[in-house]
Amino acid sequence: MQVVAKNANNLSKKKGFFFWTLALSIILLAVIIGAIAVGSTYIEPGVVYKVLLNKLSNGNIFEINWNVMFENIIWEIRFPRVLLGGICGAGLAICGVLMQCVTKNPIAEPYILGISSGASCGAVGVIVLGGISTLGINSITTGAFVGSMISGVLVFAIGTQMGKSTSTTRLVLSGMAISTIFSALTNLLIYSADNSNQAKNALFWTIGSLGGAKWDVLLLPFIVLVLVVIVGFVMSKSLDILLLGDDNAIILGINVKLVKSIILILATLLTSTLVAITGAIGFIGLVVPHICRTIAGSDHKKLIILSSLVGSIFLILSDVVARALFPPIEIPIGIITSLVGGPFFLYLISKKNYEFGGKD
Repeated sequence: MQVVAKNANNLSKKKGFFFWTLALSIILLAVIIGAIAVGSTYIEPGVVYKVLLNKLSNGNIFEINWNVMFENIIWEIRFPRVLLGGICGAGLAICGVLMQCVTKNPIAEPYILGISSGASCGAVGVIVLGGISTLGINSITTGAFVGSMISGVLVFAIGTQMGKSTSTTRLVLSGMAISTIFSALTNLLIYSADNSNQAKNALFWTIGSLGGAKWDVLLLPFIVLVLVVIVGFVMSKSLDILLLGDDNAIILGINVKLVKSIILILATLLTSTLVAITGAIGFIGLVVPHICRTIAGSDHKKLIILSSLVGSIFLILSDVVARALFPPIEIPIGIITSLVGGPFFLYLISKKNYEFGGKD
C-alpha cells in the first residue's frame, strides 16, 4: 500500500513539473518587470515592457511617448541589475543542487567550499590596502576572484582523496576550516582599515550587492552559468545515481571520482565568478534546492530547471526589498536573503513529510 501511494505521489510530481515550470517562468517575467519599475524614480510597468521590447527588437514596436530619461534608467541601470540578480540567483541555486548531491549533505551550499570567504578576503584586501587607487575599481573584482579561486583550490586539494573516490566528509570539513581562516583574515583587514569609510565599504561588500551591475560584466557569468547547466543536464542521470551511495553508483557503472571532480570544479568556477561580481550572498544555494525538491523530488534535470527559476525570482525580489526598505539607503542584499531564507528553511525542515532527496 505504501509503495502504491509512493508511486502515485511520484506520478503527481511528474505531471506537476510542467505546470510549475510554466508558472514560475511567468512569475519570473512579472518579477523582472516589477523590479525594473521600482526605485527612487517609479516607472509604470507598461512603460518598462514597452521600452524593453523596443530595445530587444532593435526597433520601434511601440511609439515613444515617454520621458527619454526613463529609457536610460531602464536600459542602462535597472535592467542590467535585474539580469545580474537573475543570473546570480540561478547560479547559486544550481550550485547548491550540485553540492548537496556530491556531498550527500542536505546543508551543503556553494559556500561550503569556503569560496565566499576567500572572495571576501580578496576584495577587502584590495579595498583596505589601497589597490583601487593603483589598479582601478575593477581590481576589487579581480581580488575577489583570485581569493575565491585560492580557497576553492585549497579545499579541493585537501578534501579530495587520491584513491578511488572523493571524500565528501573531508571536503565539507575542509571547507569549514578554510572558510573560518579566510573570515578571520577578512575581519583582521577590516579592523586594520585606515578610516571608517574603508571599513564600511568592505563590510558592505562582504554581505553582497548587485550595485556593480553593468552590461560589460554580465557576459562572463552568463557563459559560465550556461556551461554548468549543460554539463548538469548531460550528467543528470549520474547525479541521480550518486544519491544511492558511492558503492551502488560504482556497481551501476558510474565513475564516481570523475563525476564528483567535474561537478566540484564547475561549482567552484561558477560560484567564484558570481561572488567576484556580487559579493557574498548567502542562503540561496541552501534554501532553493530544498524548495524545489518538494516539487521535483530527486530528479536533477528537473531540479536544475526549477532551481534556476526559483533562485532568480528569490534574488531579484530580495534586491527590490534591499533597495526599497529604507530609501535612499541600500541594504546589503545578503541580509535580506538570510532574514527571509532562514525562517523559511526552518519551516521547511520542520514538516514531518520532508526528507532530503524529496522522499516522503
